[in-house]
Amino acid sequence: MALQDPADKVAGDKGKRTGFNREICAGLFLIAAAAFGYYAAYPLDTGSMSGVGSGLMPKAVAVGAGLFGIYLVAVGMFSSHDHIEGFSFRGTIFILGSIIAFAATVRPYGLLVAGPLAMLISAMADPDTRPVEILIFTTCITASCYLLFKVILRLPIPVLPPLLGY
Repeated sequence: MALQDPADKVAGDKGKRTGFNREICAGLFLIAAAAFGYYAAYPLDTGSMSGVGSGLMPKAVAVGAGLFGIYLVAVGMFSSHDHIEGFSFRGTIFILGSIIAFAATVRPYGLLVAGPLAMLISAMADPDTRPVEILIFTTCITASCYLLFKVILRLPIPVLPPLLGY
């Protein structure tokens, strides 16, 4: 009977190969999202050599995400990773909630209300967030978005319609 050397054993032993791990799950999600994105962008024209069409960027991002998803699945299948033990809906609910809140508030209340609201809601996805850090981050990102989209790019995004108008 052979004895196993305790020095070979690592705490948490990540050397086991599992059938369904995080990398495979993330890769399959990316492949599904890429397929949906490409399907949604399919009717858009990609353009020609002389001019870029409106469908080039969404299709290129979808193909890139799909290729990265294939890479993640391959890495998950041919190397050893942690098995998925559990799943929490907290992150999913708050991230999707922040997207919905932004979409619902950007037109009637503007970027200066919708942006911080979305960031504050999405910050609740992680139980370890610190309120002061989130407020500082939200303020900096909102100011950056205003400068980028309204001042530099001059996009027709409502800033604060109830007070300033469009």
